[in-house]
Amino acid sequence: MKLKAKNIIYQSATWIKGHWILSIIIVIGLLLASYYLYQRTLSEEEELTFIHPQRENLIKTLDVSGLVDADEKARLRFVVGGKVVYVGAQEGDVVKKWQTIATIDQATLNKQLQQDLNNYMKERWDWEETRDDIEYRTLDTTERRSVDKEQWDLENQVLNVEIRDIAIKNTVLSAPFDGVLTVSPTAVAGVQLLASDYFEIVNPESLQFIAEVDEADIAMVKPGQEATITLDAYPDQEYNTYVDYVAYTSSQSTSGTVFRVKLPLNHLGGIELFRLGMNGDISIFLDERIDVITVPIIATKTRDGKILVDVKQPDGSTTEKEIQVGLETDEKYEVLGGITEADEVLLPE
Repeated sequence: MKLKAKNIIYQSATWIKGHWILSIIIVIGLLLASYYLYQRTLSEEEELTFIHPQRENLIKTLDVSGLVDADEKARLRFVVGGKVVYVGAQEGDVVKKWQTIATIDQATLNKQLQQDLNNYMKERWDWEETRDDIEYRTLDTTERRSVDKEQWDLENQVLNVEIRDIAIKNTVLSAPFDGVLTVSPTAVAGVQLLASDYFEIVNPESLQFIAEVDEADIAMVKPGQEATITLDAYPDQEYNTYVDYVAYTSSQSTSGTVFRVKLPLNHLGGIELFRLGMNGDISIFLDERIDVITVPIIATKTRDGKILVDVKQPDGSTTEKEIQVGLETDEKYEVLGGITEADEVLLPE
């Protein structure tokens, strides 16, 4: 018997020696199979996680992004460029309604106006002479056309005078409301401005946070709802406000059709704190339930229009139960029926 065993061992060793590469592959395969079976055994032995439904206050919010802006904001430009001869306010100054912000040179325009007035008087006298000449006789077609042309020349001169007068008036920029001068292209006189240069005035009492709400959510948003604002510039600070206005007309954004929602900021701080263009996020409080039973949405599943949960049984197995839900947030359901706080609900890994 011992001799037979020795022969088997000798033959096996000889075979392995002659087929050593194949032997290594077989050993590696056996090791991998053993590891797989070991991991499967551990997985089967893992305990399932169960939670009890919780009783708590449930708040539903709508979170959207937006930025700081103002309802009363004006950009003032000169109709044509010109040399600045007077600057009435510096950037950052508080200005009053009708206060002069800046004036450009009127000398050239005044001379042009005088020239236009002279041309008007010349055309007027020519027209008077023509009218006296034709007052008591009948005109042929050629004469009638000539008279009409003189009438049009006179009217054009009137228009030139009016246009020049408008240009002179537009050499003065005045504040249309009380506010702060937030942008100024120059702080001194003597600078040549282009028609594209502008002064900007903002009324700090009209500061608003403006957000764009998707059309799928706009029906839930109503004036008077409370909200909190967090600005990127002050990430650790929340500001309490409310929905003041919901737009009646939609607009388009990169995400699709949206509606503008305005939330006032003037009661929270001035333009030094809330600067135009600051980005941030708002949470609008849509609904709230006090002292209700809740379950995480991830612990539920939907089938045939029913919301189901897996509930632990006394023997350790689970059974499906349908639950009735009320308020839904991004993470939880309000449970109206189907389970109690005493039940244990399976929480998927």
